[in-house]
Amino acid sequence: MKLRANAKINLSLSVCGKREDGYHLIDTVMHSVSLYDTVFIEKADVINVACGNLPQQENIAYKAARLFFEAAGINSGCEIKIEKQIPMAAGLGGGSADAAAVLLGLDKLYNTNLSYEALCGLAVKLGADVPFFIKGGCMRSEGIGEILTPAVPLKRGCILLAKADLKPSTAEMYRRLDSQATILADTDAVLSAIENNDLLLLSQKLYNAFETVWPQSKVKAALLKTDAVAVALTGSGPTWFALYDNTDKAEAAKNTLTAQEIPCWLCYPSDVAIEFE
Repeated sequence: MKLRANAKINLSLSVCGKREDGYHLIDTVMHSVSLYDTVFIEKADVINVACGNLPQQENIAYKAARLFFEAAGINSGCEIKIEKQIPMAAGLGGGSADAAAVLLGLDKLYNTNLSYEALCGLAVKLGADVPFFIKGGCMRSEGIGEILTPAVPLKRGCILLAKADLKPSTAEMYRRLDSQATILADTDAVLSAIENNDLLLLSQKLYNAFETVWPQSKVKAALLKTDAVAVALTGSGPTWFALYDNTDKAEAAKNTLTAQEIPCWLCYPSDVAIEFE
């Protein structure tokens, strides 16, 4: 079985507070994009994951497979091979997408026919972003990521992703946010702009709370010098994205950043997170 696991960007991201257990509450609009990892899955006696040099038991794809077999009551395993294109630890949800692909792939491979709700119940045990990737497209995600509301996906625009080299840890980013006043995105306006394919309004309403505590970024500065409709951070970084109203502008920007040796990827909005091939 072969699957495409698409990345995501955050078109808005507010941090709304913190629960007693220390988990932060978020309100974010996530959107799938066409940059993807390729995930191969086949039946086997034990779970084995091949993905770069990461020890397999630390890989979220391995954890997803183990969780699936435990929940389904199946004494079996699988061979998983992941060909990475989504950069790791970049705010693009690559690991979460791979985990969702494993859950969906194994459900189909072993004919367990788990419901969407059951798959999301497994996904949230793996990470806050993973439930989004069970369906993907465009969704509003609240709570710690478990409250999902589908939205109409974008039908136009090109996206250039550009990754900075380093960033403070996510824990440090949250600590900085905790020390300042809370500012919330106008999430309803963001969703309205997406539904109406209004890139101009969307550009005015894009907001990511982590940008307020982000250090100076040469990647952001480089994107702002291109003919982008808008530039924003995705997740807690270190990847920035620029939104363009046509492919020519996005390709010109990619050439400009590539000349500056900034890693970048051109992609498009997608209405799904996981695709079976």
